[in-house]
Amino acid sequence: MKTRFRNIAATAVVVGLLAAGCSSSSDGEVTDLGSDSGSSSASGSSSASGSSSASASASASASASEAATEETTATTEADASASATRISEEDAALNTDNPLVLAAVDGYRAYVAEQIETMIAETKVFTDAIRAGDIDKAKEYYQISRRPWERIEPIAALIEAIDGAVDAREDDFAAGVEDPEFTGWHRLEYMLWSLGDISEAGPFADKLDADLAKLAETAATLELAPGVLTVGAQELIEEVAAPDGKLSGEEERYSETDLYSFQANVEGSQALVELLAPALEEADPALLAEINALFENLNGQLAALGSYEGGYPPYSQVTDEQRQEFAASLDQLAEKLSLLNGTLGLE
Repeated sequence: MKTRFRNIAATAVVVGLLAAGCSSSSDGEVTDLGSDSGSSSASGSSSASGSSSASASASASASASEAATEETTATTEADASASATRISEEDAALNTDNPLVLAAVDGYRAYVAEQIETMIAETKVFTDAIRAGDIDKAKEYYQISRRPWERIEPIAALIEAIDGAVDAREDDFAAGVEDPEFTGWHRLEYMLWSLGDISEAGPFADKLDADLAKLAETAATLELAPGVLTVGAQELIEEVAAPDGKLSGEEERYSETDLYSFQANVEGSQALVELLAPALEEADPALLAEINALFENLNGQLAALGSYEGGYPPYSQVTDEQRQEFAASLDQLAEKLSLLNGTLGLE
């Protein structure tokens, strides 16, 4: 996984707690996490209501935590390119008593639940096509199934064991594409576009379905603090702009469908800003106006290349000049989004 935002110690604690089914303290306060369109104005795919739920045990055993820590350390040493978005323990603890911000947190819980439900349903179409040997339909639904993941990547990436299972790239494994631990969307992407043979892809499709079911169960237990929203909005943009992010063409290297993921990251960030808009309008309407203008500009640049409905070109057809223009827009937007914590008084 990309290590740009990683806090190794905090991540080990997160995985240890999640492995034992525990995400919050006994008094209900946030411990380590802080915890298609949930907001009616947020852009995204068609949404569905509801989310899976899971009960949390009162505490994690020392042995489970130690095992999870060892596993996390090994994974960290081995991998280099799953989700770049990383919300640290410090970021997740940022809080406020502003009722407008707390209402945004409630809205984001609904947004996350809707995106996960949509993700599972659309991934099932994708994996059913894999199991049926229908390469054309599987290729069609590959990116469709990934869009909800990309919109909520800061949350999904908090659950690192699942993040690594469903979104890792071949670089994360010593044996590369031949490694049996290389699973998830990108293993199937490789089989579809590079091999053109999915006759042995069924088990990987089954595992992707099972891992996303675990994501839904675990995400339902996460406590969300306001810092997850403010930092998440910025990190979704940085996920695109990073040297090993969407602009590099690294992520969707076999299918060259990077622009679809790029668009979904932008949608996820914009949804967070829309949820925080009432609080931002009260605190600094000029900053909100600047952010909205930058989103409009960035969406215009993407629209000039295509759309979900009409299709985007293969990423190799995006010129260096266009990539530089995207980079400039993303940097400006990320800089403004970095002001959200201070503007909203999160501490």
